[in-house]
Amino acid sequence: MYDGLWTVEFISTIQRYGNGVLVLNQNRLFGGDAGYYYSGKYDINDKKIEGDIHITRYDRNSVSVLGSISDFVLKMSGNIIDENRFEAIGEIDNNPKACIQIIGTKKEDL
Repeated sequence: MYDGLWTVEFISTIQRYGNGVLVLNQNRLFGGDAGYYYSGKYDINDKKIEGDIHITRYDRNSVSVLGSISDFVLKMSGNIIDENRFEAIGEIDNNPKACIQIIGTKKEDL
């Protein structure tokens, strides 16, 4: 039901905004934006989504919504609004004060 292509919007605690795409497929996720790519795992249970997302900068000139970070793991936790939308908070493993709001909108089924 949730496997598919999603667009994501990001809003950080330092008032930076961004967007990208995610593919959710059988508890694996892949995606990216103009300067970073994402890979990781997620679980959906009882309208809750949780996951660990490894985020890697591939464009040395890009700056993430969390600042100039090259490689980090984002712990995501949130709620499934319906089968086409979720909202979550992502925190960096070793810096919980640096967090982002994530809004996902499903665009295509797999």
